[in-house]
Amino acid sequence: MSNIKLEDVAELLKQELNPIKTDIAAIRSTVDRHTTVLDGLAADVKTIRDEKTISAQRFDRLEHWAQKVGEKIGIELEL
Repeated sequence: MSNIKLEDVAELLKQELNPIKTDIAAIRSTVDRHTTVLDGLAADVKTIRDEKTISAQRFDRLEHWAQKVGEKIGIELEL
């Protein structure tokens, strides 16, 4: 029976764990890229919603003033 040294076991574990570490690094990199893409999409959605809100408010103001102008000149506007 041969003597098994702790260093031999450590080296064997190192050799066995290296591919796993590489896989984990690749997965982490993929997750990081996905997170970056999702952050970008979320920012774009926020920008679109903000622009939509601003446009709706502007339209409401224009509609309000169109009604007032219509009243002043005697035209009934159906909005």
